[in-house]
Amino acid sequence: MKRQGTPGEGESAKKAADIREVARRAGVSISTVSRYLNHKVVSPAAERRIEEAIRELAYLPNRIARSLKMKRTMTLGMVIPDITNPFFPEVVKGVDSAARAAGFNLILANAGEDPIIEWEHLQTMRALRCDGVVLIPGPGLADDAERERRLQDYPLPLVFVDRAPRYPWDMVVSDNTRSAGEAVRHLLRLGHTRIALLDTTLDVSTHRERADGYAQVMKEANLGPDPRYVLRALPTVADGFAAAMKLLDVAPPPTAMFVLSNRATIGALQAISARGLRCPEDISLVSYDDYDWQEAFRPRLTTIAQPAFLLGQRGAEILISRITQETEAGPEQVVLSSRLVVRESCGIYSRG
Repeated sequence: MKRQGTPGEGESAKKAADIREVARRAGVSISTVSRYLNHKVVSPAAERRIEEAIRELAYLPNRIARSLKMKRTMTLGMVIPDITNPFFPEVVKGVDSAARAAGFNLILANAGEDPIIEWEHLQTMRALRCDGVVLIPGPGLADDAERERRLQDYPLPLVFVDRAPRYPWDMVVSDNTRSAGEAVRHLLRLGHTRIALLDTTLDVSTHRERADGYAQVMKEANLGPDPRYVLRALPTVADGFAAAMKLLDVAPPPTAMFVLSNRATIGALQAISARGLRCPEDISLVSYDDYDWQEAFRPRLTTIAQPAFLLGQRGAEILISRITQETEAGPEQVVLSSRLVVRESCGIYSRG
């Protein structure tokens, strides 16, 4: 008497298709299927037949066998500092796009702006046999020699994106100092002289460089910077609100505000409204990062738009070139341009 099997057992079970079956169904050689699976060039006709055979057979490549043969898992790791910050998902999309185009998968981890958690995730990426890691580092890297040493000794290829270490390494970053200076010059051209800076307490290269850009241009204009108009706060809506309220209480108050954090900007707008002020009639505002949903703000925000997707895409491309040993030169350091997007939050300033 035959035992009644469950799905996947006995006579009703179907043997998983292998590469030989795909080749037979597609009418091509096994080596042609192998070339296709390894993202190498095959004829368009063969590619169509192979793709059709893979769909019909529900074929899944044996990734373990392939990784043993290639000595690679075709997997990239990525550690980001704050998954709730709307800037970072666009960077992740760029990394994932480049990874998929090259046949790699992506493992993502969130460090919560905590260097200890960041290191734990990096160790996990190593244990999972990732081929390399894209890292947006958390705060404090410039002052932590032990953390710097660990990262320099990390055995996997490592590319820094957005936030830069102080030592030479593969990295892709934005031109923060230049773009911040451009924003301040725009406010100066409108006639502003009391330009406040709402900086953040987050000790990362991006915010340091932006604050440097503000200070440089204010010095060039013989306007300080005036310490009364410079305040640091956590990059949150609540702290942005509290800090902006303090800046608006300075006598005389600022006529413009440059906010270095996208979330603190929302708090600053709330503070302006709470004080009964109008933007831009009473105070102009410039912020960092540009999102579709900001079109819902009134006034629409003048922002510095960073190439978030391109940051991630270019970083992953550099990492993959290191993994495949297509690049063996010294550290590749790419600086991408941001752009000032002028909208209604910086109107024509009237001294009266």
